[in-house]
Amino acid sequence: MTNDDLLKEAREAWSYALERDRENRDAAEDDIRFARLEEQWSADDRQKRESTGRPCLTINRLAPIIRQVVNDSRQNKPAIRVLPQDSAADPETAEVMSGLIRNIEAASHADIAYDTAVEHAVTSGRG
Repeated sequence: MTNDDLLKEAREAWSYALERDRENRDAAEDDIRFARLEEQWSADDRQKRESTGRPCLTINRLAPIIRQVVNDSRQNKPAIRVLPQDSAADPETAEVMSGLIRNIEAASHADIAYDTAVEHAVTSGRG
């Protein structure tokens, strides 16, 4: 298989996956616009109301709820634990691996990624 064939196959797989997930991605974008950008009126409804001089009130009740869930997650941080699984496994090795994982998380600022993922999961269902 040549590089061109591999690239063609990868592009086809990407297009297929993108098309199959389009409905979910569109719904997630709508959720973000509604909850974060306060676009709670359709374009047609907004235009009709504004043309007749009627207000388009937007009261975002989701923001405090989203903040509460995200802040709860920040206070109860997820943690990766390595546990020996059977009698042949070494608890000391598991502890060393746990330390390495904690070091990688600290060095890579994983807490930011975790918080961002929780916020997106709560807002749009996609973390």
